[in-house]
Amino acid sequence: MDELYASGMKLAYPPEYSIIFERGDKADESKVKRNRADCPSYMICVQWSINQKNLSFVLSEIDGEANYAIGEFYGENSEPLVCKLEDGVFLQTGATMYMFHGDPLTRRVNEIIDRVFEAGIYNHWISLEMNWYKILSRKISLVHPFDEYYNFNLYHMQPAFYLLLMGWCLSAFCFMAELLYNRVFSGRN
Repeated sequence: MDELYASGMKLAYPPEYSIIFERGDKADESKVKRNRADCPSYMICVQWSINQKNLSFVLSEIDGEANYAIGEFYGENSEPLVCKLEDGVFLQTGATMYMFHGDPLTRRVNEIIDRVFEAGIYNHWISLEMNWYKILSRKISLVHPFDEYYNFNLYHMQPAFYLLLMGWCLSAFCFMAELLYNRVFSGRN
């Protein structure tokens, strides 16, 4: 936030986020109010940031990922139009589930929720949703800049493993053929 204040850029955030800044330090609250962008609506502020690059905005992580997935934050040549913070998320918020006090299922529900997160099922659900957004947006990014992170995993290495398997099978076949050839012709001598 100090770098933002030093840059002189205005900050836009949805009205419901104002409570986050009000609960902090009073000096930070006055800096945020002083640097707050005056826009007709929050989405207009986001569009100003994309088009004019003179504004910073606060966006929840899931909304940011959804906007990247549908291609709102990418240009015609798949270049990113907005940048994320290097450190990532500056405020952790989470979904909350309310239960009655003293409910006998509270412990079991907590255990199930912990297992869902530890197993990565929640992240998998989010990635499925983002992939669905990409499919529905019908914007396929063919250009991947070299200075940007690219998810390279074992799925991309599948052809190399198939070639390796074919090589092993071919070498095993050649070895068996050589053994049979030597036994057949060495037995005649």
